[in-house]
Amino acid sequence: MKQHIDVHQHLGPCNVFDLEVTKTDLAAAIDGTSLEGCIVQPFPGAADALLQHDAIADLARTAPFKIWGIASINPHIPNDAYRSEIRRCVQDLGFVGVKLHSIGHAVHPGSRDGHKVFETAQELGIPVMVHTGDGVPFADPTAVLAPAREFPDVSIVLAHAGMSTFAGNAISVARVCPNVYLEPSWCKTPEIGAMIETLGADRVMFGADLPYNVKPETEKFQALGLSQRDLEAVLWGTASNVFRLQ
Repeated sequence: MKQHIDVHQHLGPCNVFDLEVTKTDLAAAIDGTSLEGCIVQPFPGAADALLQHDAIADLARTAPFKIWGIASINPHIPNDAYRSEIRRCVQDLGFVGVKLHSIGHAVHPGSRDGHKVFETAQELGIPVMVHTGDGVPFADPTAVLAPAREFPDVSIVLAHAGMSTFAGNAISVARVCPNVYLEPSWCKTPEIGAMIETLGADRVMFGADLPYNVKPETEKFQALGLSQRDLEAVLWGTASNVFRLQ
């Protein structure tokens, strides 16, 4: 296996979900696994998302493993402030995408402030990761259908791919929108298999969401009996292409 990339990890504290992930936690998740590195974002409940963006950039410079950043800041802040911070993350810090956390930031993907996220991503040429699953109606994968069609040149990654309950909705949206990709953390193994069978391995990518979830999520993919080509695609190839990882 050439690489193994986790496209969905966090760093720092979260006041929304009462969680915290430290640099030590991330290092422990990578140690002893086939992970080459992680794409890391702040939690939606970060007390200061800008400071967490800086912490992620610092980790990317100093860690003995590969780290790429995804910007995540509440899109309900003033437009200029939002666009300025996402631009700083991409152009100055080298981040590879932006997160729309539908439930954590209480933003519907099809709303005015949700639209701002996709518009900013289009301007900067980066993918958007959208939280789906828990938090309906904001987090229903079908909420992404309209912006996916309005912004066909923006790659959109459905984080959790509906989180099992709405896995079928995630598959349906991806079937009609070729710019939509699925990251199925917390989904069941047969659901992940259905995603790969329906969409192809080039539309599905590995993510764990939390450090302790890396091994269980990896085992789901390994249990599917995929060809070597498809296994490599879901574990690193799709992510590398969508996020243009170096």
